[in-house]
Amino acid sequence: MAKQNQRLTDIHVSTRRDFLQGATGVAAGVLAAPLGETEQASILPTVAFGSQRVTRLIAGGNPIFGYSHFNLQYNRHMVEYFTDERVVRFMLDCEKAGINTWQSNYKPRSQHHYSLIREAGCKMHWICLANPTDADPKAETTGDYHAAVAKVVAMAAKAGPIGIAQHGGVTDTLWRAGKLDRLRTFIDCVHEAGFPAGISTHNPAVVEAIEEKGWSHDFFMTCFYDVMRQPEEFQKEIGVVPVGETYLSSDPPRMCKVIRQVKKPCLAFKILAAGRLCETAEEVREAFKFAFQNIKPTDAVIVGMYPRYSDQVSENVRIVREICG
Repeated sequence: MAKQNQRLTDIHVSTRRDFLQGATGVAAGVLAAPLGETEQASILPTVAFGSQRVTRLIAGGNPIFGYSHFNLQYNRHMVEYFTDERVVRFMLDCEKAGINTWQSNYKPRSQHHYSLIREAGCKMHWICLANPTDADPKAETTGDYHAAVAKVVAMAAKAGPIGIAQHGGVTDTLWRAGKLDRLRTFIDCVHEAGFPAGISTHNPAVVEAIEEKGWSHDFFMTCFYDVMRQPEEFQKEIGVVPVGETYLSSDPPRMCKVIRQVKKPCLAFKILAAGRLCETAEEVREAFKFAFQNIKPTDAVIVGMYPRYSDQVSENVRIVREICG
């Protein structure tokens, strides 16, 4: 995972060098559009989230930062498309369509985009996915987890998120290592900073384990697919070790069962299996329908969108309006 993250960092640094535009130029280019294009439409159905209300469809940040969950080439494809101006335009389009929240990490590239998004007048809520390994690559194992958490939370807090969640990959690594209790440090640190604290995970067993502990966190981020399975887990479950990131069709019902059992709000993500359930418009709609029929009425979904070839923002908003409206 460390090597993959380094490759992604290299991509982002290179792309930023190639495509970087000044904040003033980007904002001016976007705001030069007719005012009617940035007027917000009626908002989508919402659910309570701390002291705020968030739309049941939340825009995910993975495509913007090149996390395709397919391969390195597709990662590059996404980053190449999402220039500074296109990122800002994407966020304004989401807001105009009725989405009032987006979720992302807060690495250097997203920090840069955050300022551009705000300068362009976008008022959407932001939920931060905080990764302690950004501050200390060894935070999961031998590093100073507490210090790493404090650093990433303090950095994100300056941007004013409406919630800060622990990265799911880190959560699952701590769980496998028998160190899940270290997450209390994260929860306390986020609360001390004055924000709702969330725990992200890809494994329903982690949600169950945390629920048994009765911690004071405020929400979960729950992946429909356990993409953090280890080779030995695949061998035990399906008898083979797949090549690359693998999505099992039996995973969503398992996670949804747990989502319905917990009282805290859940933000479900990868409901489209990182684009694997997007062959047809009907397949996309069925995936959204399954998600909303199997999570709680108080939950929302996070969906990454890549509008390079079609207006995925409008398409997804229309589906959510039909299903939840």
